[in-house]
Amino acid sequence: MGLPELRMTSATRTVFGLLGGVLILIALAVLMTTLRSAQPDSLPVGGTAWPTPTPTASALVPTALDPAVSAIQSGDVRSQTFVAASSLPNTKSTAVGYRVNAGDVEPAAFATVVAQTFGVAGAPMKGDNDSFVISNGAGKPEVVVFSDPLVRWQFSDQRLIAGKAVDEDKAQAIAKTLLAPLGVPVESAEWEVTKDQNRVVVRAWLVLKGLRTELGWTVVIAPDGEVVWADGFAAALVPVPGYPVLGATDALKRSLKPGWEFAGPTLWTGSGSAAPLVVPGPVPTVQGRPVLVAGVHRLVVGKAELGLAQFWQPDGSLLILPSYIVTTDDDQQWTVLGVGNAYVSTRDLVPAADQAGPATAAR
Repeated sequence: MGLPELRMTSATRTVFGLLGGVLILIALAVLMTTLRSAQPDSLPVGGTAWPTPTPTASALVPTALDPAVSAIQSGDVRSQTFVAASSLPNTKSTAVGYRVNAGDVEPAAFATVVAQTFGVAGAPMKGDNDSFVISNGAGKPEVVVFSDPLVRWQFSDQRLIAGKAVDEDKAQAIAKTLLAPLGVPVESAEWEVTKDQNRVVVRAWLVLKGLRTELGWTVVIAPDGEVVWADGFAAALVPVPGYPVLGATDALKRSLKPGWEFAGPTLWTGSGSAAPLVVPGPVPTVQGRPVLVAGVHRLVVGKAELGLAQFWQPDGSLLILPSYIVTTDDDQQWTVLGVGNAYVSTRDLVPAADQAGPATAAR
């Protein structure tokens, strides 16, 4: 028995035609959704990331800049460079630097002095990290003095004392009384007093030629007026005369060479901030392709005064060297290392695990 003949009227053909068109559209939509879902939402780009437009068929084809493997990171497309004004002086000279010197301070003997100051009884014993320790037992007040170039020391009392913080003036007076017998120049130091919950933190910074160094002492005072933490160093800063100094122009040019970034220019703390700058438009094209527009901030150095800058050494000591304080045409001030090349030694960095270094220096 044969199948009955399917007869389609013009109306039937119209309905089937519409249904077929809808199915094709649905299939295309599913296909495009599948393709789009396989791509990230946005491509990492340099500069500001703007919303990604709907991808076209060609945009869905992976390229060498596939977002899944691209190392491009977003960032501000601008750079900064320094140039010396023709009027910038370039006269060589010699100047005085400073280094830390422990002198005749013996860490073990100094540990006894610190312990007496903070009321810790006992004799110094060898401790970890080349130190001497005086302690009355676990959890009890303790004094540690390190055998490093700064002869760093610390006192700790782990008691938690409740109550209201003492007056800040009283806290500073307590700190002065304790630090003076340890050789701290309490009258010329720069003092900083802050509160940490119910404790008062008093810091005394060593000052050199009117400028604060990174060397200092700390005393933390609990609500009952007792000291629960203190730290500092026993070494002194001594002058080192005769450092040869490059001219300001030569020092600036040297600092801009590859590998000499450590020599500056470094923005000097306390100097004015530059006015906000933007990269001007428009964006040009070359042969129909858009060009990357990058801004370069050209800073002209027109003034230089010889001063000092401080540098931490690998052994934990501090070296203060003749350096220029230069002023750029936006009225900002920067430091540039001034000493001659013979007094600068550069070394390749090595993994920290391969090099036994000192503990954090007192700052």
